[in-house]
Amino acid sequence: MNTNTILIGSQEDYDKIVKSRQHIGKELVIENSKDFIVVRTDVTVGKDGKCETDEKHNVTITARDNGIVAATGKSVVTGYDKANIIAKGNCKVTLNDNAFANCYEHCQITLNGASKVSADGNCTVHAYDESTVSATGSSKVYANQNANAKGTDVTSLSGKDAAFLRGEKNCSIMARDSCIVYASDNCAVQASDNCLVVAKNNAKIVSQDNCLVMSTDTPDISIQGKCEHVNIDNVTDKNIMGTLKQMAQSKAAIERPYIAIQILKESLSPTRREAVDRRLSTMGIKDQSAAKKHLYSLVEAVPNVTTETSQGAPPNFEQQLEMARKAGYVQGVAECVAVVGEEKNLGKKLLAEMNVSRDMVKKFAAPETYKTLEKGVFAQNQEQKLEQARGVKR
Repeated sequence: MNTNTILIGSQEDYDKIVKSRQHIGKELVIENSKDFIVVRTDVTVGKDGKCETDEKHNVTITARDNGIVAATGKSVVTGYDKANIIAKGNCKVTLNDNAFANCYEHCQITLNGASKVSADGNCTVHAYDESTVSATGSSKVYANQNANAKGTDVTSLSGKDAAFLRGEKNCSIMARDSCIVYASDNCAVQASDNCLVVAKNNAKIVSQDNCLVMSTDTPDISIQGKCEHVNIDNVTDKNIMGTLKQMAQSKAAIERPYIAIQILKESLSPTRREAVDRRLSTMGIKDQSAAKKHLYSLVEAVPNVTTETSQGAPPNFEQQLEMARKAGYVQGVAECVAVVGEEKNLGKKLLAEMNVSRDMVKKFAAPETYKTLEKGVFAQNQEQKLEQARGVKR
């Protein structure tokens, strides 16, 4: 054992060490304590250790392994491993690894790693990495990176860097930088910069800058700046192609196509979800790679872009880009139609829904894809061949 470490297993041990001032310059480590040990000095809580503080003494506690801490007042607590912390008052709590805490009143909390906190009252939480927050009351949560935050009552949630935010019962949510947001029960959301937002139950959504908003029930939706709004209540297997086409116009969906489609499906009723799933499977959209390829192909170009300007000059970069996007769109639709094989009626319906003609396929799609469609949906049936032959004879 380290000579600078003193192990404590009971209240009697702790009081004796502190009273004799043997703790000065040493680390007191509480382990294997059956009961909570009340401390008034800085300590470390280790395996199977338990300690608590009172409001008279503002101490610093480090909790490791599965140590348990009950802190009050202005104590400073740092948790590692699978430490379990209860804090109230004005404590400052930092969690790392898989540590967990319940915090009340006015605590200041920082989360790292895969740590978790349940906060109530007027706490302030800064969450990073893949940490998780569940907040109620008037708490304020700032979620960063891939943190997951849920707020209830009048909690304020603020997210960036692809954080996941879920608001219920009058929460206010500020989301940017590709966040995923679920809002319901009169929550107010301001979203920008490629966020994916699901809204229901009278939520109020204001979005801008390439967000995708998917709604059900009757939320109040305001979109601007190349955002898209999909009403989930109207989505069926019969119009899913048009829905994907609309979603593809949003950068929020293009950046995370598979996630966007999964969120859409999860929001459908079980019956419609099953039908949509079958349709998507028929189209070949079964995984992340296929979803990305398909939605990329649906990014529409500005219509009527020619390969040359009116003066006969070669196309500029923007025109070249639009031509490439249009070619990708047509190729993607053609590939979907090719999947249905000889089901000509379904293939023609898909082409009609996506406003793609045979001439467009011939001009923009890959030669091998066009050849496949020539043998399938574009192939003439026997009656058409006979009618064509009669026309030639006349």
